[in-house]
Amino acid sequence: MQINPLSLLLLTHNEQENIKKYWTWLDSCPRINEIIVIDDNSTDDTQKELKKLENSHRQIKIFKRDLAGDFAQQRIFGLSETTNNWVLWLDADEVPSSELIEYINNIDTSQHNAFSFKRSDIFLGKELKHGETADSRFIRLFNKNFGLFEGKVHETWIPTSSVLSTNHIINHYSHPSLYPFIQKINFYSDIRAKELLSQGVKVSLLEIIIYPFAKFITDYIFKLGFLDSTPGIIMALSMSLHSFLVRAKLWHLHQH
Repeated sequence: MQINPLSLLLLTHNEQENIKKYWTWLDSCPRINEIIVIDDNSTDDTQKELKKLENSHRQIKIFKRDLAGDFAQQRIFGLSETTNNWVLWLDADEVPSSELIEYINNIDTSQHNAFSFKRSDIFLGKELKHGETADSRFIRLFNKNFGLFEGKVHETWIPTSSVLSTNHIINHYSHPSLYPFIQKINFYSDIRAKELLSQGVKVSLLEIIIYPFAKFITDYIFKLGFLDSTPGIIMALSMSLHSFLVRAKLWHLHQH
């Protein structure tokens, strides 16, 4: 069995509370001997809290770099600074379950070049089991020589060889309150609209009306978001809002 050391790749922007609260799990994962952080000009104590994660067997490197509306490029830059071939990438508000940490510590990387995990969303203090985020799976552990990052927003790892999909869980403590969540929707929709504009995509009045409505019906009805009670409808409406803002902003960009 091949046991490779891992680099942890992390993007940050004003994440001091997440880092304080959720990153104690690192000591349970000795296989991670390096943390690469790309910080988008944090104005809080993010970097101070990050430096506390360094110890005798784990090095941390923090790079300040403007996001410039492109998450994939931030990850690509971070990847270029890793010294290990194997990389685990997470967001600051994500915490691997204890079962996943044990799996990562003992995983045999000789058979596959990428591994995907389930992500469980905890939204407004409630785990969402249905709707937009139900059964989400993402490649989060990979050999950096067999793939690439794509996507200016909601970046993903695109593998060029074998992937093993597992049921181990990453807990996503997303948005304990509504205000920063709405801010993020506005921010992400800006990036997505500009990305579509650069691809020559146009939008019609009918699409501005239909797409958000269809998104809500899909998430709330067909994906059973209503079973998640009030947080479920808030999430479904918020994703519908995101769909509307992307298309409304794309239309507006075409007018200028």
